[in-house]
Amino acid sequence: MPLLQPSIKTLSGFGSFTRVITRGKKYENKPIKAFVSTSPAERTELRVGFAVSRGISKAAHRNLFKRWMREAFRTRREEFFGHLESETLLEIVFLYNGNMKILPKKVGFASINKAIADLSSTIKFGCPR
Repeated sequence: MPLLQPSIKTLSGFGSFTRVITRGKKYENKPIKAFVSTSPAERTELRVGFAVSRGISKAAHRNLFKRWMREAFRTRREEFFGHLESETLLEIVFLYNGNMKILPKKVGFASINKAIADLSSTIKFGCPR
């Protein structure tokens, strides 16, 4: 069966994030946690959300971590939906939950990129029926 190209959208709204985090399957690769939820749909669609714990006190640092996660996902997005073969709604929430006392310069983009790369190979997508 040919692989499908999904439309990629941003997951938005508190309710959407809560639904994916509570119902989805959790995968962890420090400092990133990924929550994945799949459900049948009329067409293949991927919704992605990025969140950073409020324990990181400065908004500028939280935004930097989210930018880094978005960039790491953007470079690997085909790896996340490459296994889908049927019409599926795939929702993923990436949550940065690293050490709150470490500055972004010490964490660096490389560690976030590596964590998301490892998650892309770890996550198994069950195609719902």
